[in-house]
Amino acid sequence: MVPDEDATMPSPLIPAATVLLLRDTKDDIEVLMLRRNKALKAFGGAWVFPGGRVDDKDGPGLDEISRAQHTAIRETMEETNLDISGAKFATLSNWIPPVEEKRRFSTWFFVAKAPDSPVKIDDGEIHDYQWISPKAALAKVPSPDLYLMPPTYISLWSLKAFNHVDEALLGVSNMEPERFETKFTRGNKGFITMWPGDACYDSLDLSIEGPKRRLYAEPDQWRYETDFR
Repeated sequence: MVPDEDATMPSPLIPAATVLLLRDTKDDIEVLMLRRNKALKAFGGAWVFPGGRVDDKDGPGLDEISRAQHTAIRETMEETNLDISGAKFATLSNWIPPVEEKRRFSTWFFVAKAPDSPVKIDDGEIHDYQWISPKAALAKVPSPDLYLMPPTYISLWSLKAFNHVDEALLGVSNMEPERFETKFTRGNKGFITMWPGDACYDSLDLSIEGPKRRLYAEPDQWRYETDFR
């Protein structure tokens, strides 16, 4: 019997984009977070950033990152009524789910300054919003009031050292965008998410010593360990 090669082939990657919109406050920066409708099958109730999949109308003929920026602009308008078409974008990272996932998005994460306009959510896909500092958000996790996925957590972690929007944009612009090709395994207390560079990434053997690039998602705390940034 000839093996079914398609059964072992990863699903094709679907281009997507999201953007961390930042604003300055008296003491810190804040990022706009949106809560997805709890009725949605994909990440219902999760707190995310504005974004979605790349459509045919999003910058046809342009390169991958430019098209993703067009998507971020369109999705932000649709979900929050904020116009960021004139904003300067800094590219933070690119995220790819595990090969086992049936639907796999290659998502570009950008950082941009939020316009000084009121947020108006669509009340369809998005049911709530909040402005929160990255440090305050990280301190709340894990919490049923702030349900995050690993890409959201790591993106917030990447901004925790910045105190002003211009500083964050410059800092991200000066860094090479990180690429996260995700793998999961189970630890003693919860799930461990790993990315290339981690000593255990290829084998998922947690006994192997070496560099770390992993997120521990445990019931009482989440903890990101990296030797690369």
